Amino acid sequence: MKRLLSIIAIAILLASCASKKTVSDGSNTPSISITKTQKAEQTEFLHRINNNHISATNIVASADFRLTGKGKDISCDGKLSMRRDAIIRLQLLLPIIRTEIARIDFTPEYVLLVDRYHKEYIKASYKEVSFLADNGISFYSLQSLFWNELFLPGQKKIADNQLKQFDCDIASVGTTVPVEFHNKAIDYQWTANRATALIEKAIVSYKSQQHGTSSLTWNYANFKSISGKSFPLTQQFAVQTNIGGKAQSAQISVKMSSPKTTSDWDIETNLSSKYKKIEAQDILKKLLSIQ
Repeated sequence: MKRLLSIIAIAILLASCASKKTVSDGSNTPSISITKTQKAEQTEFLHRINNNHISATNIVASADFRLTGKGKDISCDGKLSMRRDAIIRLQLLLPIIRTEIARIDFTPEYVLLVDRYHKEYIKASYKEVSFLADNGISFYSLQSLFWNELFLPGQKKIADNQLKQFDCDIASVGTTVPVEFHNKAIDYQWTANRATALIEKAIVSYKSQQHGTSSLTWNYANFKSISGKSFPLTQQFAVQTNIGGKAQSAQISVKMSSPKTTSDWDIETNLSSKYKKIEAQDILKKLLSIQ
């Protein structure tokens, strides 16, 4: 189970590693030559995507986690709890009795990993961990991926006047429309359904001189209504990276059920003195300790 926690954490961290702290100055111009009519259609479609965001502040759901990678296929019961702009929490639970054995909290200020079995935890700001800081990891990019939304580097949310920074190939043939944003060594690509404007896939690629190339593919399915908007209860993300000079990959599926918008849960995680804190510089070793 500890191995499952490790790989899930790696995948989630890499999901947001493509977000830089500097905000684009708007100099990213569409690479595709389009007519005024197509430009208007593009703007309208991007507005439709942006307007698909869920107004609910909280989403809480039971979840089945499945990990495949390194010849392993591991499943685990769990729970996903999210509060807009506050926290993303993944809990791994023992089957039947549903006792928590591991927890991962992402907040705007810090990342917390709790290993209940070994009574260990890591709590560190993003700046404290060189790997996270070097890759410009942002809580808000991770939040957008889980909430099935477009995002821009360093932004909590996208205003309508910022949609012009995206390249939307509305003239493409097919049932989906590709949407792109490029920022230095980072490439963002989304695939949205032409009829519903719902995001079906997100691909993020980041090239780093220090850590090589990392890529993430995030797929969405099984859309159900939450607060009057469609939300993907099935999310699958695959990660490829060369951290430490060694190629690594993993694929994680999260299948949610019984989603609620309840707010009667605490975003704080309090640990007793029995837990041992692992220093921030050991977080990468902890995450990569897949035996």
